[in-house]
Amino acid sequence: MTQVDKLHAEGYTGKGMRIGIVDSGVDYNHPVLGGCFGPGCIISYGMDLIGDAFNGTNTPMPGPYPMDCLGHGTHVSGIIAAQKNPLGFIGAAYGATIGMYKALDCAGSSSNDVLMAGFNQAYEDGSDVISLSVGTISGWKEDPLAITVSRIIDAGVPCVIANGNNGPMVFTAATPAAGKGVMNVGSIENIMTPLLGTEGFTSLGSSSDNLTSFPWIPGTPAFPNITLPFWIVTPNVTTDGTWSACSPLNDNAPADLSDKIVLVELDDCGDPTITDNLSKNNATYIMFYNSDDDLDNIYSVSTSPSTLGAGMVALQQAAEWRDLLGNGTEVFATLIEPQSASLAAGYYPSDATGGYVDDFSSWGPTWEADLDPHISTPGGSILSTYPLNQGGYYVDSGTSMAAPIMASIYALIMQARSIKDPKSLMGLVSSTAKQTKYYDSYQGTFYDDLAPVAQQGAGLAQAYDAVHATTSLSVSSFSFNDTDHFVNSTEFTIKNGAKQAVTYSIGHTPTRSRDTYKTGQSNPSRSSNSSDIAATLAFSATKITVPAGRSAKVTVKVTLPQGLTAANLPVYGGYITLDGSTGEHLVIPYLGVAGSLANAQSIDPNYSFIYHTSGRFAQSAPDNDTWTIPHPTLGASQPSSSSSVDYPALGIESDSGVPILRADIIPLGSTPAKTTKVLGVDVAGSFHGYPVQWLNTNINQVAFNGITQEGTILPEGNYAVLLRALKIFGNASNPDDYVTKQTQSFNIKYASTAA
Repeated sequence: MTQVDKLHAEGYTGKGMRIGIVDSGVDYNHPVLGGCFGPGCIISYGMDLIGDAFNGTNTPMPGPYPMDCLGHGTHVSGIIAAQKNPLGFIGAAYGATIGMYKALDCAGSSSNDVLMAGFNQAYEDGSDVISLSVGTISGWKEDPLAITVSRIIDAGVPCVIANGNNGPMVFTAATPAAGKGVMNVGSIENIMTPLLGTEGFTSLGSSSDNLTSFPWIPGTPAFPNITLPFWIVTPNVTTDGTWSACSPLNDNAPADLSDKIVLVELDDCGDPTITDNLSKNNATYIMFYNSDDDLDNIYSVSTSPSTLGAGMVALQQAAEWRDLLGNGTEVFATLIEPQSASLAAGYYPSDATGGYVDDFSSWGPTWEADLDPHISTPGGSILSTYPLNQGGYYVDSGTSMAAPIMASIYALIMQARSIKDPKSLMGLVSSTAKQTKYYDSYQGTFYDDLAPVAQQGAGLAQAYDAVHATTSLSVSSFSFNDTDHFVNSTEFTIKNGAKQAVTYSIGHTPTRSRDTYKTGQSNPSRSSNSSDIAATLAFSATKITVPAGRSAKVTVKVTLPQGLTAANLPVYGGYITLDGSTGEHLVIPYLGVAGSLANAQSIDPNYSFIYHTSGRFAQSAPDNDTWTIPHPTLGASQPSSSSSVDYPALGIESDSGVPILRADIIPLGSTPAKTTKVLGVDVAGSFHGYPVQWLNTNINQVAFNGITQEGTILPEGNYAVLLRALKIFGNASNPDDYVTKQTQSFNIKYASTAA
């Protein structure tokens, strides 16, 4: 899919490159990852940044050995560096040296401080590229972790980061993936889906020669050690004319099937019904296969008490046996009881979504209309290594799996072209990417149009083309911003690195646009409208000849799409295409927002209120309600937002990105609270945890025990909360750049005096 195999065939394996990974650690004892840790090993450097007792909030206790107890980091490591193995896969940069910085605990928790430390240490230890498959939904390059990563990129080390699994809505980019200069990666579904299972063998005829391995999923009970021929249930032997046995077999079936493994389709009637019907013909060994090609539908079947062994295989595998048996070929299966058997993997053509962007893959753009993701690689249904005490191998999906493939491609390009500059690498990979068509997973619709740039970025990375490209472009992408800051003209430079003059034909391929909101709604939607309405691009030249070793500039004029509904905040995009006379095909992805980001709904009008922690969740309290709460002690922790002791709590939902969200407490009437003027308003302090910065769409609830964020105990009295959300691109010092809403009033009384 990504042409990595073509580079392997040319001898490029990432040898000599150091890839730093910030993750949950790695089982460096795994033989496929070299079986050791330290100099001379595949996992040759790194450290444990947290210690065994870390839970994401307490003080880390660093150590020297980054052993994995979660599995995520071992899976990521294998995608990059797995050596040849019996399961038939290999790391994308299996010649590279790996550094692991354990920053996630056994439950997957971490903190920004720890992740920052991991990046900084990976940089200090001389990593050529740093990969991270961790993030939280944000979409802001100003997030502190994103800033840390961007500084490392500015220092010359490229960082590749998973874009998150919050699709299929727009504006769901993660941080630190949204950082400036980050190669953020979306996920495309594998075109060959692996099935990991217990190893069995088949042979044609009774001979034990030329055994072929296959994976099967043990049922209850699992198969013992046996070698028997298959007998297949066909429409000719069933009373209902199907490949399953949802009704008893007819007289065409043998009366005694005890010396056969019955191969039968698992239909809607279920495995117990089928085994009961087969038991009437004395079937004791049953191998099921699913009725469709979805490997998610393969599971551990349950059978009747008379069954001595059962399992399940993929339809694709069973179809091969059905053809052989239908042609009169005898097929024998040798099965080993699972505790003594090895693992096996089968690779089967994916369902219809193979090769399309995964539905979970987060969409861009960022909340400042920057391109996100930049690129996509396979991340759906990836087989890789796993800790030995957790089975050794695992099939997983996510942008977490896509990022290490992209980091590997960077390592291959570095080895092949001796290019390490982050901007140059991003440009090479972006310009040579292959675009995918659009699958709307929510609607279940396949389009002939290309997938939106906000979903796939430049497209599917093509490693071989990036290594062998002779043309370079001065930019990797364009953002035309929103309508308030619309960029109606831009330019790029073509540099011809070939040994002869090249003529380039310049064109434009638009993609579908996608709304953020459904008409009349304020919440971002997974089912928002998409459209083929596109921007219009005009070029200073549609054909240009560039001499060998020379450059040429092209100017682009942009006209906004006409006919989109600005209030729905539609995101449009497309590709500037360059077709060279040498056969090169290059692209520059672009996107923009056909509406005003500053006018996007920030504070949800129906979810911004005071409520009772002991009452129904998210139910607004009456205006001027009263809480009698324990008198707080300075330094006391804030109660839970669902505390059984009744406290006033604040519920807020943001329906767009918010750079700064304030929750200022204002005294009402004659309440004797000391106040400070903040942005022109007298406030007694902030609700606990506020103000907050760099929010994506989210719901936040926080209880209040009478102590402000600033550490002041409020006197008894009548209050309200003034919510102020800074508009996107707004000036934080200008009160007019905030969207404001005041909650209902509430009264605080203390049940006792201060101690």
